[in-house]
Amino acid sequence: MTGFAEYQPGAARQSADVLVRPAVDADLTTCAELIVTRTGGPVDKRRSRLEADLQNPDRYTAVAEINGDVVGYGAVIRHQISPADPPTTAPDGYYLIGLIVSTDWRRHGIGDLLTQDRMCWTAERADEIYTFVNLSNAPILDLTSRFGFTEVTRDFTFPNAPLEPGTCVLLRADLNR
Repeated sequence: MTGFAEYQPGAARQSADVLVRPAVDADLTTCAELIVTRTGGPVDKRRSRLEADLQNPDRYTAVAEINGDVVGYGAVIRHQISPADPPTTAPDGYYLIGLIVSTDWRRHGIGDLLTQDRMCWTAERADEIYTFVNLSNAPILDLTSRFGFTEVTRDFTFPNAPLEPGTCVLLRADLNR
């Protein structure tokens, strides 16, 4: 299955005992499998990227665990503009990326918990955080609004992200230090 979660605004949230924690190597295959459910592609290639992320101090990967099973994933990357980037490239800073929750565990508040954790990690390093969201992904647009993100622009590019013009919005939130 690819694409975004079915949008159910106002749906009652079910409770679950969720542990959000930094990812470790043993979590990466499950994280890669979650990514592939949305984007397709080989799990091995996704896992290799996640392994590299664990070694990078400017990146953070969080997982949500229920009863010992990883059911959600989200990451933070630090983006720096290079001289070769076009003028519309998104600004330097930390970016929330890749929030994915297993279809069986959506509508349990796991996305909120992963977002809160990633924002706390970033607040130890920066005063602001960015993300970009596909305009058709209403659940994530609502989530980012709840966390204080506001629109920066819809006219931007981001290295290695297959963004179609006019389909995404760049958002920013202040972080209290």
